[in-house]
Amino acid sequence: MRTTKRLKAGLALLVIGPASGVFALGVFSPQATAASATAASATSGTKTKVVTEANRSPIGEMLVNLKGQSLYTNPSGCTGSCLQAWPPLLMPKGTTKPKGAKCLATVSAAKAGRLQVTYDSQPLYTFAGDSGSSVNGNGVAGFEAAAVTPSCP
Repeated sequence: MRTTKRLKAGLALLVIGPASGVFALGVFSPQATAASATAASATSGTKTKVVTEANRSPIGEMLVNLKGQSLYTNPSGCTGSCLQAWPPLLMPKGTTKPKGAKCLATVSAAKAGRLQVTYDSQPLYTFAGDSGSSVNGNGVAGFEAAAVTPSCP
C-alpha cells in the first residue's frame, strides 16, 4: 500500500511505500505539480473516444459526439459570440488524442488548457438549435454536417 501526504506549498511531500519504506521526499508545489501533469499528458498522448458515426437523414453517415449530438464543420471557423450557438467539441481535460473515427486530430481552443477536436483538419462544433438526433444546423451560417468522407486517409 502506498500513502501520499501532501502539505501546503513549500513543505515536504512524503511518499511512503510498503513496509513504511520512503520512496520520495521533496518539496511540494501545487503549481509545479499541475504543470508537470499537463506536460506529461501532452507528451504521453492520452487517447479517448470523443466521436462516433451515425446515419442521419438526409446526410447519411456523419459524425456525432458521444451524447448523440450531430457535429458540424465550418471552414471559416467560429469565435466570440458565434460560440454561443456553435459550442466547440473539446477534448476532456488531460487527454490529447481523439478516437472514434479516422482523420481526427486537435487544435488549440480558446479555453485555456483545452484542445478542440478536428475532422479532416476542420474544427468540430455542435449546434444549440439541435435536439436529439436532429441535423438542424446543416447549411446554417456556413456550417455543414460533418459527413464521413471516403477520401479521409
